[in-house]
Amino acid sequence: MTELACSAVVFDCDGTLIDSEQTWLELMAQLLAERKLRAEEVSSVRGVTAAEAADRLSAVTGERKDELCEEIDRRYSEALTSITQPLPGVLELLSSLDDAVPTAVATNGRRADVEAMLGRVGVSKHMRHLLTIDEVEFGKPEPDLYIRACAAMGHRPSVVVAFEDSAVGARAAYDAGCRVVGLGDEVPDEFVVARATNLAGVRFDAARRTFTV
Repeated sequence: MTELACSAVVFDCDGTLIDSEQTWLELMAQLLAERKLRAEEVSSVRGVTAAEAADRLSAVTGERKDELCEEIDRRYSEALTSITQPLPGVLELLSSLDDAVPTAVATNGRRADVEAMLGRVGVSKHMRHLLTIDEVEFGKPEPDLYIRACAAMGHRPSVVVAFEDSAVGARAAYDAGCRVVGLGDEVPDEFVVARATNLAGVRFDAARRTFTV
């Protein structure tokens, strides 16, 4: 077990708070199948923005990047409406953080999609700040979202704990200067100070402002 004292917390959204990452990966699989492409023909689209996914797909198919990006955004927004529950342990952990430390979500998702989704699953009321791809020039893996989130919460990154489930997101948090807890097995060891299977395996002591992972 690892103990991590903190002054503020930032959560990734997709695959951390809600299972929208699986929705994203299923959409990517559909797009590849429709174009008769194998997954190995396109570099990984896990954790990237719609624009980056469109860029990687269009490089193989020759389609216009802007039109492909619009299609991805539209179809992903439609698919997200089916999500009505957070991942295991999320609401319990967030409740323990209420009024103890500032909280934020930092995501490559679009604000309208994320706000609607977090509202449906009961997460919004626990979050003080939301930073999305719409607020920065460069999404993850660049550190901009985490830098903005830390500034919004009024804390330097070194006292902020970030929860991420992808290499792309973990690099962004690490490069911003946050301490990263990796969820699942996709986050490289070089970025993390602790690991958990998911947020159900994390506890927070409000009196000590300390996570046990």
